[in-house]
Amino acid sequence: MNSRSPAGVVAGVDGSSHAAAAAEWAAQEAERRDCALHLVHAVNTGTITLSPRAGAAVTDLVLQNAQAVLDEALGKLQAAHPDLRLTGDVVPRDAAAAILTAAEHAELAVVGTRGHGGFASLLLGSVSLRVTAHATCPTVVVRVTQQAGEHVLVAIRDERDSKTLRFAIREAIGFGLPVRALHIWSPVVADVGHMAPMMDELGEEAKLHEQLLSRTVDPVREEYPEVEVDARELSGATAATLVEASQRAALLVIARHQPAAHFGLRLGTAVHAVLHHAHCPVAVVPV
Repeated sequence: MNSRSPAGVVAGVDGSSHAAAAAEWAAQEAERRDCALHLVHAVNTGTITLSPRAGAAVTDLVLQNAQAVLDEALGKLQAAHPDLRLTGDVVPRDAAAAILTAAEHAELAVVGTRGHGGFASLLLGSVSLRVTAHATCPTVVVRVTQQAGEHVLVAIRDERDSKTLRFAIREAIGFGLPVRALHIWSPVVADVGHMAPMMDELGEEAKLHEQLLSRTVDPVREEYPEVEVDARELSGATAATLVEASQRAALLVIARHQPAAHFGLRLGTAVHAVLHHAHCPVAVVPV
């Protein structure tokens, strides 16, 4: 068994409706990219073998059941996508670790919002969070209910997000859609005694953000003249604005910036918010 996938798209499956939606999205994405899709079904047998009543026979039965779940997922996808290059593995380890290992050399990882192991009340499961926080490749989190969308939406924070924008444009080419790039900023209040900045200061600040957006978007836009890129800067709350804007998007793309020293937070507050509340699939791109 090879726990590392060939280059292509990797998706985690576990028999849940959330994982099935992610696998179908991943299959369509692999077709758009003309690459292989590798499914990973992880079962953590460590807790089973540690039990005094459980032996090798029980572990084998668990693995056989896991193989049946994987075979069913492979069969459904192969029937729906007969020309797709499709492989899969049952991996006896923690689900997040199995997907991360499989995705080490992949172009893209795809997961559902949550699987069988999570609480039904949770909007996003721990496996999805861990994969998006630690994957070395872009990760897409897919919801069970999806929408067609009018464009690919991408969040631009600073000039490092040129990589994020390139990813969004390549996705838009596959979808046959335009790109909408949003740079969202909050006004800086210089004097705590004044709850709102002066209008002239706000205008100057807006110009700076317009310039930042242009410096980030314009060079990348020139690389892809065939794709329409609509770049806008808005003032407001980043997370809330992105969640609202995602209602008309086929995909929301956002960067996972390197964590700040001494804090170590792998996902920022805006990334957390859109992963939990966006109305469309969310792609998290490490930059």
